[in-house]
Amino acid sequence: MILFLNSGMNISALIAAHIHDVHEGENWTEVNLISTLAGVGYQEASTVTPASVNTIAGLVKHLTFWNEVMAQRIEGHRVEIPDSNGFDNSTLPDAASWEALVEACMASGRRLAAAVASVEVSRLEEPILPGASSTYKNLQGSAEHVHYHLGQIVILKQLIRATM
Repeated sequence: MILFLNSGMNISALIAAHIHDVHEGENWTEVNLISTLAGVGYQEASTVTPASVNTIAGLVKHLTFWNEVMAQRIEGHRVEIPDSNGFDNSTLPDAASWEALVEACMASGRRLAAAVASVEVSRLEEPILPGASSTYKNLQGSAEHVHYHLGQIVILKQLIRATM
């Protein structure tokens, strides 16, 4: 961490770019959320596979929830996390609901990236909220969280399409 603080690099801006890129493209893995979700219909998004209790829609809802939680934490708000942890595998009623969910997820990713970019470097070693882990760990963890669930979405999409 000290390396970044002393180098003059704006680590907050770098993490924000990483969060944006994993949502909307050009990240180092060459896989991103918007391209992965392109062409996924609401029935596919609601399909439960033997591989996971989570659906693609449930994972997208979870990502949207956590992007918003993290943006609020950056703003200094302590958000209560329900037992569901932002997961909801309920079936979507129609294609419009699925499209709205995908757009909400992309909007939450943009909001989170903007919030992360606004964090002063001097704040990175401080707890994000009193009693919590460092702001840096929370910001970096947010990017890692999206990558983790993106991998699950990629696998679920492949499984669903292999059985159709």
